[in-house]
Amino acid sequence: MAYVHRAEGAPDRTAPPSGDGENVLRFRRAGAERKDVPSPIDLAQLIEGEIIPRLLAAHQNGRSEVIPMNLGVIASDELAAFARDAMVADLARLVDQVEFLMRRGVSVEGIYFELLSPAAKLLGEWWERDDCTFADVTVGLCRLQQLVYEFADRVHVEDGGGDGRTALFALTPGDQHSFGLIMVVEYFRQAGWRTICMPDATAQDLEALVQAERFDLIGFSMANERWLEPLTPLIARLRAVSRNGAVRVMVGGRAFSDHPERVVQVGADQTATDAREAVKTAARLFASQHSAA
Repeated sequence: MAYVHRAEGAPDRTAPPSGDGENVLRFRRAGAERKDVPSPIDLAQLIEGEIIPRLLAAHQNGRSEVIPMNLGVIASDELAAFARDAMVADLARLVDQVEFLMRRGVSVEGIYFELLSPAAKLLGEWWERDDCTFADVTVGLCRLQQLVYEFADRVHVEDGGGDGRTALFALTPGDQHSFGLIMVVEYFRQAGWRTICMPDATAQDLEALVQAERFDLIGFSMANERWLEPLTPLIARLRAVSRNGAVRVMVGGRAFSDHPERVVQVGADQTATDAREAVKTAARLFASQHSAA
C-alpha cells in the first residue's frame, strides 16, 4: 500500500530508489536544505495520520499498543500479539498490521523471518503447552501461510541459481508442520526454480512422482525427530528409482537445525537453517556439481 502526498510540507512515502533500502519511511520537504530531517509539520501529519488511529483502534479493542522507539525492529510483545491475532483476525486485518510494520521500516525479509516464522513457532509452543486448541493453531498457521503468498512478489532473492531447474519439496511422511516448507518453496520459486510441493505425500506418492518426472533437487522438511528413522530408507529409495541419477537431496527443519549431524545419517547432501540459506546452499551445491562435471 503506497501513500504519496505531493502537497508542500507533506511526507512522501514513495519507495526509495533501488539499493537505498526497501519500504523505509522517508520525509522530504520541498526546498528544505536538510532533507533527511523531518519538519514539525511532517511529524504532526505522521502522528495524526498513522499513530493516533492505531492507538485509538487498540483502545477500542480493549488493549494498549506500545510502538517501540526502535521502529525497524519487531518487539517481543508485538510478535506475541500478532501470533494471537493470527488465530482470530481475518486476513485483511493481518495484512494491515504487516503493512504498518513495513511503513515503520521492517523489510519484507524481516516480516518473513522475524515475524511470520517466529509467530508460527509460538503457535506450536502454545499448542504443546495446551494454551490453545489444535483448531486455533490450524487457523493461525493458515493465515500465516496466506501472508507468505500475499507478500511473496516483494521478496528479493540473490544468488538463486535456479536456471529453470526443478525441485520437489515434501514433508517427511508423518510430519504435520508445513509452514516452514511453504516458506522454502516460495523462496526457491522466486529464485528461478520450478517447484512442486507435496506436503501430504506418502512415501509411495513420492516414489511414483520421481519415477515419472525428472527432478534436480528433492527437499524434505521435518520438525519432529520421531520421523527420522523412516526418512533414511525413503531417501535411499528415491535416489534408486529417480529418473535423475544425480539427484540432490536437502533436508531442513528443527530436527536438523538442532542436530546437523543427522544430515549424513539420513543420506542427504545438505541442510540449511532457513529458506534464505536453503536457496544459497542449493546454488552452491549445483555450482560444485557443474564444476565437477
